[in-house]
Amino acid sequence: MSDFNTRNRRILLIDDNPAIHDDFRKILVADDAGASVIDAEAATIFGTDNPKSFGMAFDMDSAFQGEEALNKVRQALAAGEPYAAAFVDMRMPPGWDGLETIQRIWQVYPDLETIICTAYSDHSWQEIQRRLGTSDRLLILKKPFDKVEVQQLALALTEKWNLRRLARLHTEGLGELVRARTAELARANRSKSEFLTNISHELLTPMNGILGLAGLLKATSLDEEQGTLVSDMQHSGERLLSLIQGVLKFNTIDSGRLQLQSIPFDVQALCQSAADHQAAKARIKGLELKVSVSEGASSQAYGDPEQIKQVLTLLLDNAIKFTKRGTVSVHVQPAVTKARALEFVVTDTGCGIHPERLETLKYPFSQIDSSLTRNAEGIGMGLTLAKQLVSLMGGWLEFESKRGAGSTFRFTLPVDAPARAKAA
Repeated sequence: MSDFNTRNRRILLIDDNPAIHDDFRKILVADDAGASVIDAEAATIFGTDNPKSFGMAFDMDSAFQGEEALNKVRQALAAGEPYAAAFVDMRMPPGWDGLETIQRIWQVYPDLETIICTAYSDHSWQEIQRRLGTSDRLLILKKPFDKVEVQQLALALTEKWNLRRLARLHTEGLGELVRARTAELARANRSKSEFLTNISHELLTPMNGILGLAGLLKATSLDEEQGTLVSDMQHSGERLLSLIQGVLKFNTIDSGRLQLQSIPFDVQALCQSAADHQAAKARIKGLELKVSVSEGASSQAYGDPEQIKQVLTLLLDNAIKFTKRGTVSVHVQPAVTKARALEFVVTDTGCGIHPERLETLKYPFSQIDSSLTRNAEGIGMGLTLAKQLVSLMGGWLEFESKRGAGSTFRFTLPVDAPARAKAA
């Protein structure tokens, strides 16, 4: 707790009886002897071993009518010296009574800790609550009052006001820290995005050059060993090129710059194109690559064919990677869960995924084979990109697998015509 002397101890007394003001001043704005009494009471309330740490008592202002009190409250707020607490008499003829005075003051200064002083039962507690509302800033002090009771209330309520102020300042400070940190993270994210874009583009140019030279070299007269080395170089270059392109696409999605289309496309042709893109990899491994589209899914669909093809390509690449023998297939059928939607299913006869590893695939950049000696290439970006693209297109991706019996990845996408196309 900070030094009590640095805290707001300003009190406003609102009462039409001048004698009451004199009594309060004797109690709260005391001489040294009176101050020692208040210090002792403060020590009892706040548990300090050094009563003098509270010093002199309170800075008290007087108002004899409610309207005068309201003006003083406004002036104090304008001067940046608000009152911490007010003692308000219930009866103050001919002006406002205590309840109306409190109502009007709270309209301009709701933080004022308030004590109603009364010798009569003018209003029930229920009536007071009805007019003022339920508040933790309101107490009742019955007349005739004891000076120690007044001292304790003044100490407790001004301290409460100060603690509320400190809590608010702390909260505002935390809010400012959060805003500053959020802005800092946004700037860092933009810098990261720009860096990834720039470095990826810088890598693409020499990588395409290397692959072009490898292709030219492969067309020359090479012995078997040289041909193998060039093939390996070409394969490594293609994997690296795929990784760079994946980073670029991921960064485009992450920064919100990916623009989706909604145009008509041929489902059969799109699936076949994605399969053709992976046909060489499947042929090298001796795998059969199948494409089938059910009759109900063969009609014209709308969407972003480029992004759908990329999702299929990523899933096919993943399936071929983990399949040593057998078949990898793509099948499209109408979705049963949603009208005018298609379900794309990629199935393989590969090694399957252990149930424990299936759960990890829900997280970005997770890998099916995470061991140090894993045989499959990749960093888990393919599935991450596939899930993000499907989500952006308004669909969802699911997967199931059984160890030793292959895996199935399926995603469902809406393929209805956009509103403007319907109108046309």
